[in-house]
Amino acid sequence: MVIRNNVKFTHASFEYYVLHIGLATDLSQVESKLIDFIGSSNHKENIVLSFDDDLNLESITKIVAAISKITIKLKIQLHSILENRVIHDDKILNFPVINFPKSSKKPEVLFNKTLIINEPIRSGMRIINDGDIVVTSFVSNGAEVIATGNIHIYGELKGKAIAGSAGDKSAKIFALKFTPELISIGGIYRAIDTKIPENLLNNAVMVSLDDKSRLSIVAVKI
Repeated sequence: MVIRNNVKFTHASFEYYVLHIGLATDLSQVESKLIDFIGSSNHKENIVLSFDDDLNLESITKIVAAISKITIKLKIQLHSILENRVIHDDKILNFPVINFPKSSKKPEVLFNKTLIINEPIRSGMRIINDGDIVVTSFVSNGAEVIATGNIHIYGELKGKAIAGSAGDKSAKIFALKFTPELISIGGIYRAIDTKIPENLLNNAVMVSLDDKSRLSIVAVKI
């Protein structure tokens, strides 16, 4: 859905969200998604639009115009558009077309799809997806992974993992090495401020809600 990160331009840096638009994206849902994931913030956010190469320039221009109206309504800053093989102009509807350095590029984010991250989620990063999230590396202290579906961490989970963020109490968190700061399922949170039992610490676990909506953490054999 959206990814937030920092990127440097010239001598400054700014915080931004990448909103990816594909052929299957339902534009009628964009406003509600932005409200869900960004609208609760106390400050203006920067939106960077990313498009599938399969969309032609005419379609992209129409989508930019539609999303521009939504961001104005929500008082969110539409910052720029990512260059791809279709987009070569300097601007689209007065919004600059930019090309992030390779080191700053993040995985594409799709609506209602599993988001796979093949790099570490480092301190200060916040990954959000409308669907499942799979991280094949580790999640550092001070980092957040937030999914409306399940979360799979195939490395060490040190930061925060929030599954079922839209209220899905059947969501689960899987971590290969469990040392988190905070976990949450379906709006039920637990800060890990006490010693984790030895059978769970640094081991593979599954986090879910039991039949009384209590967080349950169990060791998983791999």
